[in-house]
Amino acid sequence: MAHIVVCGYMVRHPVAGNLLAFFHYVLGLSQLGYQVVYLEESGWSQSCYNPHLQAYSEDPTVGIQAVQALIRRFGLQVSLGYIDRNSGMAYGLDWHRIKQALKTADLLLNIGGVCWLPEFRLCRCLALIDMDPLFTQAGEFASEGREEYHIRFSYGVNLGQPSCSIPTHGENWIPTVPPVVPEIWSSNRVSLADRETHPFTTIANWKAYGGVIYQGEYYGQKREEFLKIIHLPSRTSQRLELSLSGANSAELEHLKSAGWFVRDSQDSYDFETYQSYIMRSKGEFSVAKNAYVKTRSGWFSDRSVCYLAAGRPVILQDTGFSDWLPTGRGVFAFSSLKEAVEQIEQVSAAYPEHCCAAREVAEQIFSYKVVLPRLLEHHFDPPTSSYSLS
Repeated sequence: MAHIVVCGYMVRHPVAGNLLAFFHYVLGLSQLGYQVVYLEESGWSQSCYNPHLQAYSEDPTVGIQAVQALIRRFGLQVSLGYIDRNSGMAYGLDWHRIKQALKTADLLLNIGGVCWLPEFRLCRCLALIDMDPLFTQAGEFASEGREEYHIRFSYGVNLGQPSCSIPTHGENWIPTVPPVVPEIWSSNRVSLADRETHPFTTIANWKAYGGVIYQGEYYGQKREEFLKIIHLPSRTSQRLELSLSGANSAELEHLKSAGWFVRDSQDSYDFETYQSYIMRSKGEFSVAKNAYVKTRSGWFSDRSVCYLAAGRPVILQDTGFSDWLPTGRGVFAFSSLKEAVEQIEQVSAAYPEHCCAAREVAEQIFSYKVVLPRLLEHHFDPPTSSYSLS
């Protein structure tokens, strides 16, 4: 059985949407029969977020408990290690076991590039997965150990194509997409008839880690793109809801006065409430980060794949993903307010058909059974054994 070390950003930010962006890798690799160790380090001071207190500290306890709860929930045999890089203190796995895991691992997947330890070099193959195209290439992420990776992947599927303006810096960025485990999204707790009366929703961070100026040009977050379509609610008969974090009181009032229903994203910080929120949605409507759109990166959302797996249609601002992902059934790509209105009405007019198509897209394009073997074939052949959720 091949061993894989997965590094991510779950312990430091144990909010459901963020957890799942990384945990789908852990769960999917376990499903495929790999032995997985999850490893994370503190990165910077005061990096551990406590969603209950909405405060940051050095204490990783809440995050470790959240990750361990997910591991137990799905019955996985996954070891967890967390390192405070300032004190050298290890949680979960001790330093000896962490070094042994790295020495014996066939592959280390550094997802997002927000972890780096010199000990990573003990692993025979290091792979970076860029989740934030442009921000990564501009040096916001994965700046430490940048030259150490043997393989580089990116959610910027269009990197290296003439249509995409993100610099490659002479590096080979292999396209990949966020994986999802459809089995955990297959329970339809809300009837199709009831869903048709519910709002289109999304779960979003208004300004996240802020914008970046790269080569004299500003590249922003979702704030800039939401403001371009702020009057959308008055143009459609469908209700639109945002589960939002990071906006100030004036910005929230602006959204509400334009007809958006806004709730605090803290309402869906754990797995159960996050999943329930998606299950009770008619579908997803969302913009993308300004940087993804402006560069025509080809990025697609790790949150949107959860909506698709739950059989909820997705209407997402086009980042260039329409270049490689078939749209018009289950998934839609808009580039203007007018197109957004048309696509919302189009989905609503044939809702059952688009729900079925959404699930098909999840299974055929974003399922871990498709995404992870393609990613891993760059290093080794997938094992023949498999692990069952049941």
